[in-house]
Amino acid sequence: MTAMRTLVTYEIKKILDNRAGMAACVIVWILLVAIAVANIMTAGARDGDTGAWMEGIAAHQAVRENEQAKAGVLDDARISADLAAYDQALARWDEMASELNSMSSEEIIERYGIEFWHDVHKVVVSSYYQRLDTVLALDAQGTRAHSLEEGSKTAIAHELSGNYLGFFPYTQAEHDYWTEKAEKVSWPIEYGYAGAWDGIFNWMSFYALVILAAAIAVSGVYAGEYQNRTAAVVLPTRNGTYMLPPAKTTAALAFVSTYYLLCVGSICGIYLAMLGPDGAGLPCQIFDFASPYPYSVGAVCGLCLLVGYVVCLGATAFTLLLSSKLRSVMPVAVVPLAVTLLGILGKLIVPLAKIADLTPMTGFNDMFSAMVSYAVGPIVFDLPSMLALLYGALLAACVPLSIRMFRRHQVM
Repeated sequence: MTAMRTLVTYEIKKILDNRAGMAACVIVWILLVAIAVANIMTAGARDGDTGAWMEGIAAHQAVRENEQAKAGVLDDARISADLAAYDQALARWDEMASELNSMSSEEIIERYGIEFWHDVHKVVVSSYYQRLDTVLALDAQGTRAHSLEEGSKTAIAHELSGNYLGFFPYTQAEHDYWTEKAEKVSWPIEYGYAGAWDGIFNWMSFYALVILAAAIAVSGVYAGEYQNRTAAVVLPTRNGTYMLPPAKTTAALAFVSTYYLLCVGSICGIYLAMLGPDGAGLPCQIFDFASPYPYSVGAVCGLCLLVGYVVCLGATAFTLLLSSKLRSVMPVAVVPLAVTLLGILGKLIVPLAKIADLTPMTGFNDMFSAMVSYAVGPIVFDLPSMLALLYGALLAACVPLSIRMFRRHQVM
């Protein structure tokens, strides 16, 4: 055990000595932190009481107060009252639309007063009322659902009756899977503020950059030995044959795990520290009234980060396999980047969209926000489950394969 520990420590030091890899990791971390802070500090919103324009933390505080003003259980009575307020505001806006459409909030407040802005303009442009009106609309004739539950289930049923992205039909197994999942949502839901968790959830696709930086860092774990012609040096040694390959793999996975947790901890820490942890227990339907997932906001974010970790480990294992087979570091580092870019481009080609969703950036962007599923006979996997299964399988398969390939090279 002491020898293995020593080898693992030595291999971690070699990874840290990879200047290109460390530069990529540091740049990505700084980029993620800078974008997260900038995203918070450059936000803008209007104070719900005065209509004054706020920026940065003050803007988020204004959003918090606006959302907390709507907090509560969205039962039938509450929905009816909110729709009545929205319809009334729309009617008043339509009467003066030709004039109001060209006016700024300041001009509206100056001419018609803060009460008009609060009761009409603020309601008409509110995403809450707009999303509520959309999910409750049953047809183009203006027929509305009697409850948010009915509207949500109708929207899900409408999606299942068609095709995903207009191309992929839902099988009966997929139809049953999503319907059963939606039935587990507890109605009526409670609404409230969850700004930090919204930011964490919407940040997931950026963690694909973490995977790319990690791939650069570990690209030379095996290929570097070939490139530097040091593989032959360890060939005759006992540790070189039996202990070195597992030590290299352990070191790579330990480094990537630490780096992923550093990036996740930094981003989540920034959002939670600056915006507060409010709303973790609220249902994820506050982000999408027609979401079929019966989970809380905090649970969805936790599952996203957990799936992201599995994807990161699986991608790292695949990189190690490439490193054990190729004799140069450069192509090892380029392949994960190519896969990610092809995934982004593949999403633009509808017939390839479901395959593209299995690549890191596209998959992170769509999980828990789209009804993407994969049916294998009667068994159905949603996108998060499929990502975890696929990259978990990559981890389980590529780790021993990379060790075997390196050992075979040594024997040769």
